[in-house]
Amino acid sequence: MAGTRNKQTQLNFNTYQFELQKQTEWNSPYILQSPAYPCSGVNVQRIPAKYLATNAVDIETYLYGIGANNYVFPTISPPLDTKTLPAISFTPTPNLYIPILPPLLQNQRP
Repeated sequence: MAGTRNKQTQLNFNTYQFELQKQTEWNSPYILQSPAYPCSGVNVQRIPAKYLATNAVDIETYLYGIGANNYVFPTISPPLDTKTLPAISFTPTPNLYIPILPPLLQNQRP
């Protein structure tokens, strides 16, 4: 019983708020400020839908078929309004040089 008496005091509330403020200040540089796709070789774990399209909820509703049997207010296919995200490279990639093939002669097989 003594453990629950001190949980709602002003001092305990201030201590909790102080610890919470320290955690948010410590984690604030790592909050997603400018989203971007990683370049090839890195698997994308999760990107929120609001970064992919402006009408992501309408597109997802249409893809899942929500409201497909509503004959009073039939759903229409939403326009695809996608956003483009920049790509971030973690390692420098070398330039790709493709050689020019010599022309095939008449008596050669392709």
